[in-house]
Amino acid sequence: MSEPGAAGARPAVPVVDFYADSHRWPTSQRVHSEPLAERSQLHDWSIRPHRHSRLTQLFLLLEGSGVATLDSFRFDASPVSVLVIPEYCVHEFEWARDSGGYVLSIASSLVNELGRDLGPHAAALGKPAVIAAGADGAWLRILFERIHTEYRQRLTFKEASLDCLIRLLALWLARADKAAASPPAHPTRAGRHLARFRQLVEEHHKSQWTVADYAAAIGITPSHLNAICRQLSGQSALEAVHERVMLAARRELAYTETTIAGVAQRLGFSDPSYFTRFFRRHAGHPPSRFRRESGTHSASSSLTG
Repeated sequence: MSEPGAAGARPAVPVVDFYADSHRWPTSQRVHSEPLAERSQLHDWSIRPHRHSRLTQLFLLLEGSGVATLDSFRFDASPVSVLVIPEYCVHEFEWARDSGGYVLSIASSLVNELGRDLGPHAAALGKPAVIAAGADGAWLRILFERIHTEYRQRLTFKEASLDCLIRLLALWLARADKAAASPPAHPTRAGRHLARFRQLVEEHHKSQWTVADYAAAIGITPSHLNAICRQLSGQSALEAVHERVMLAARRELAYTETTIAGVAQRLGFSDPSYFTRFFRRHAGHPPSRFRRESGTHSASSSLTG
């Protein structure tokens, strides 16, 4: 199978955050939940080949049936089963019209944390699979429903609750992994470099590292790192760093009482006004407005922005 971006007769597979949605992930949350039918109905239950950067998806099929093609492997899905769509996996679906369930999209920052916290237990999130729920079908329904409720509502400790529920789901996947008929993952050298870059961004996005710093830590040139990022994720290395800083900023603004000046300091900005300009450039509005409109935090403690 050719690597992403390789020359060939087939058209390039689009890299998107959400299928048929040009918008970048806009929220402070690292989990997105929606009913399976919500997006599938809009596209006549047929989802064309595409892949995601910056997120992993988990589908729970509760009713109906479907055919999933994951990195050229064909899977027949029936209730109750969990479909694992890792970052960069090319995938497409043909769903029966009576299909129902949930779709979870998990930001790479949380997937990377799972990798650090759970070690080999998180490996099940890194390879495409369709896993039959077996006797755990009712429990998985409750778990996905709980995640969906937490996502849709504005509840106290929402972010922490979502993180814990996703960790519980990842542990279930790890236990079920040995019984799943899934193809082995064979990352390319470019894929390994990108994975290392993602890990370093997680560790240093608050330290104002430059692209040259990240490239040096990996052992490649900045231009090579940029080429890898553009080929596999559709964005430059600097865009990836800025996106991670923005996610951290949104979380701080939405879920802490820290002043905007304090948020700027936590994220490595020596000048709060520069942080405000940075946030406005990427979000289209200042951090004070995001805090007011997030619905999870009072803006009364903000000092600037």
